Amino acid sequence: MPFGNFVLIFFGICGVGFILYYILSVIETPVLRFNESEFTTQIISKTKRLTKKYYPTFWCFNHHLMLLLLMLRESKSKFYPYDKIEHLEMKDGGTTGLAWTGLSTANQRDLSPIIVLFHTISGDEQDVKATVSYLKKTYNWIVVVCIRRGHGNLPLTKPVINTMGSTSDLKEQLIYIKQKFPGKPLFSVGISAGSGLLARYLGESGSKSMFNAAVAVSPAYDIEKAFHRVHPVYSKIMGQRMINYFLKRHYESFARVKGSEELFHIKTLGEFQDKLHTISGHKDKFSYYQNSNPILVADKIKTPLLILNAADDPICVNQNVLENLHWLETLKNTIHVHTKRGSHIAFFEGLFANSWSDRLIGEYFQSILAITKQNAKRSKNF
Repeated sequence: MPFGNFVLIFFGICGVGFILYYILSVIETPVLRFNESEFTTQIISKTKRLTKKYYPTFWCFNHHLMLLLLMLRESKSKFYPYDKIEHLEMKDGGTTGLAWTGLSTANQRDLSPIIVLFHTISGDEQDVKATVSYLKKTYNWIVVVCIRRGHGNLPLTKPVINTMGSTSDLKEQLIYIKQKFPGKPLFSVGISAGSGLLARYLGESGSKSMFNAAVAVSPAYDIEKAFHRVHPVYSKIMGQRMINYFLKRHYESFARVKGSEELFHIKTLGEFQDKLHTISGHKDKFSYYQNSNPILVADKIKTPLLILNAADDPICVNQNVLENLHWLETLKNTIHVHTKRGSHIAFFEGLFANSWSDRLIGEYFQSILAITKQNAKRSKNF
């Protein structure tokens, strides 16, 4: 047999094998876990993406490739032009921010929601721009990103930073948003570490939460354990990122803070979080986790919540999910969506690697709005 024909046959067999592997092992319908009720049944029936197969992008369904593509896109994509970025002074003198989009085009008097979005551990309004842009363009909703103190271009007016965010800061931000748009419902999306802040707020607030619905993408659950389980390579990279992003950028602010020098010597993300109490306003590690760990209050969440995790996530690993199934399956009005692929907050699908998770978020919120409208109509008739 000529060598050329042998090569063609070899690659043909490899191609067929790849296609079979993709069909049999990659394409799948998400696993849903929920406490069965009329509400969850309605949500699942209306949110079609929950019961349809997820087709991860065939040329990058590996979790490392997905994450690499996500980071590459973020670094190469254009700067997103927000309508307005406001700096808010907190009661203790710290500074947070709100980045708004959709103010000029959305109907500010109707009952369409405002989407409140929480960014990643060392991000800002730009690292969530793809989700912001999609929700704004697709649904013409107002979207506002809550920027945590010490992030983005915010001045650090008080030497206090919590990578997971502060619920006291968030409450002040939400009061401001609600005063600005008193008649609009608030929906929320937490991305990675942002989902930790979201869950902590929802748990602390319980039935008094200001959100009508929420989505948590790639949460870590118990952050005291989870940050030590991050893939070793990513943990070292993210640990150095913490030093550069927080300590070196705000060196003058932290120069006189006792214990801050220790953070310059950490090697991993887990080590950084364990020592974060020195610059987060807490007296020790126990106090920091006691006031920041979302898992301690998660069982008190009352707000309708959609949680999304991928089993191949190298940062918020699958072990975190499996340890928390006991309450994920019983928490009222909560639906957990578990995919085999998706990596960390990437969830690419189709030939052009579009975001499956962004589309799921939009569909879920549309379902919430439809059910709310349906219930209001039913109450009016009675």
